[in-house]
Order: sequence, then C-alpha cells, then structure tokens
Amino acid sequence: MFSNLSKGNVLYGLDRRDKVKWFTASIKEVIPAYGKNNPNMFGQIPELRLNIIVDINGEQREFQQVPSNNAIADFGDKAFVIADNKDSLYNYIKTLSQQSEDIVKSAPYHESLIPQYKSVMNELIPGSAGSDEVKELKSEVGSLKAQLAEAIALLKEKTSKTE
Repeated sequence: MFSNLSKGNVLYGLDRRDKVKWFTASIKEVIPAYGKNNPNMFGQIPELRLNIIVDINGEQREFQQVPSNNAIADFGDKAFVIADNKDSLYNYIKTLSQQSEDIVKSAPYHESLIPQYKSVMNELIPGSAGSDEVKELKSEVGSLKAQLAEAIALLKEKTSKTE
C-alpha cells in the first residue's frame, strides 16, 4: 500500500505517454492530502490520499491524489501507472496486455456488427444511417427523372408533328 511508503523507498511505474516503458523511482517526499470529492457526512473521515514526489532518472515528478490504501494507481491510458512493488505492477501490466489482446481479437466481430447496426437503423428510420443503399436509390431516381423528361419531350414532339 502506498501508505507504507516513505522517503528513500522505491516506486515502480509504467510510462504510457509515448511508448510503453517501465521505470523505478526514488521517493523524495510523501505528503498526506485528503480526497477532493469525498463529502464529510456526519463524522465520516475523508479518504486519505497522498501526493508523492519522486525522482525518475534525475527528473522530479509529482503524483497527486494517490489512494493511500491501494498498491496501484493508474493515471490514464496515455499517462503513468505507479505501484508500491514490482509484483503488483507486473500483474497489472499482465491484465492490461490481456485486455488489449481481447480487444484486438474482438475487432472482426465488431466490424461485422457495423453493417448490421446500420441496416437495422435504416429499417427503423429509412436513410438515418446514411447508407449506400439510400445514395444508390437517389441516384437511380435522378436517372429515372432524366429518362422520364426525355420520354415526355419525345411524346410532345411526336404529338406536335401529328397535329
């Protein structure tokens, strides 16, 4: 748990900003800070959070609002993950990897659903999905209008000659 960390301890992390890479950091300072969004109702104690200042390869970085009772803190898809030990970080990365593999494996299934969803939307409200069928029908109607206008012009021409 992050609450057990203090100055000089090692923090393990994953940097997902550009390319996924792991790092170790030396803790410079651990500052208690209470949660921002927790209401204090009738004597409830707000959740203790920590601001952890670390040194990563000579660069100082601060991780804010880290839940004190967790072993892992994830700051978003294109940001950092930090852990209080290597095993927790390994297991978390293993879970992230499995989630990505599952998403990639499910892509063909989801790709096959898109035309089905569009078809159902078109059945519910014709033209709502902007389908190719609607575009094709509009083109055919335009072509038929042109042919009809041509036929009417020919008929008018023949009737005017017979009069």
